[in-house]
Amino acid sequence: MTDQQEPIKHHGQQQQQQKTVLTAITGELDTSNAIHILPQFLMPWRAGVLSYSASLLSTIVGYPLDSIKTRMQTYRFDGILHCFTKTVRDEGVRGLFRGLTAPLLSTSFTKAIGVTVYTTVKPYAALLQLHTLKPITVPDDSSKKLKAMILAVNNAPVSFLAGAMSGCACSAFASPFEFTKLFQQIYVLMQADLNLSPRRMPNTTWQVVKQIRRHEGILGLYSGYRFHLMRDSLGSALYFSVYETAKILLEGFSTPQGTIAGTNIPMGAISITISGALSGVFSWILVFPIDTVKSLTQKDIVSNIIRGLALKQPKPIMMRSLRLPNRSMYRGLSVSVMRSVITSTVFFTAFEYFMKHIT
Repeated sequence: MTDQQEPIKHHGQQQQQQKTVLTAITGELDTSNAIHILPQFLMPWRAGVLSYSASLLSTIVGYPLDSIKTRMQTYRFDGILHCFTKTVRDEGVRGLFRGLTAPLLSTSFTKAIGVTVYTTVKPYAALLQLHTLKPITVPDDSSKKLKAMILAVNNAPVSFLAGAMSGCACSAFASPFEFTKLFQQIYVLMQADLNLSPRRMPNTTWQVVKQIRRHEGILGLYSGYRFHLMRDSLGSALYFSVYETAKILLEGFSTPQGTIAGTNIPMGAISITISGALSGVFSWILVFPIDTVKSLTQKDIVSNIIRGLALKQPKPIMMRSLRLPNRSMYRGLSVSVMRSVITSTVFFTAFEYFMKHIT
């Protein structure tokens, strides 16, 4: 099952599942105001197709901040402004978008895979919960706030598990693309360090791939993969579970008309925006040290490839491992959180809008 709008049925437990677990990401949708109908052959993949479209928007909006984040993780700058001004001065505005092509396609496709896997796995994770943890039940006459809190408690572990599975699936596809993106984001800095002629540097994504294969073999595209796997599985688990938990709780405190108490402002749009921002903040703060170790591991590989182009001897690759986070592992965190808030908000807002208006 790839469209999350219908939870799976199992031994008459349909009603119980609906009470204890939120339908993946969107919850129950009112599609009566749909403005477009997808071709029938795309309907089984609706969530994936629409998440791809939403991710295109969020990737373009957030890419300059992603580029600054990677540079700050792998090189020393005095701050975000220093990194930004140096990049624009030395490389022009295009430097902020260097390497965009690969992630524009791969990140969006990865997001589509992630949402498809998540919406497929979550109903099965809910069934696992029914047979193991035994979700908390709440009387039908309970208050809206209490129902929301109990739903959030029941939903969180299911969402976390499904999100972790989604992240595992995404990492296998995304790792080569992310490595080529990092290569293109930092090679200009390394080129300056080694006084290497720009004519000898790979300028396109395909040229980068060929250089990685030439020096590291095909598996070189998966350099730092164990850290990528850890980052994506934990990050996706937090990303989806925080989003759904915040959304459930916020909507639980709305009026019966679905507005913020004392106003006519619809809670739906506000809850999506706030929940999207929170999911980005919490997921990135917790996985950022893992992402830093991944970036440094990949930087070592890139450094040796570029040293080879400069006809210099490669340096021994440092064996990096996870350890208790220190300040150096959080270089670039502020810009990363800023980017994650923006991209998560744009993604969830666009995705929920598409799911509601494209059926």
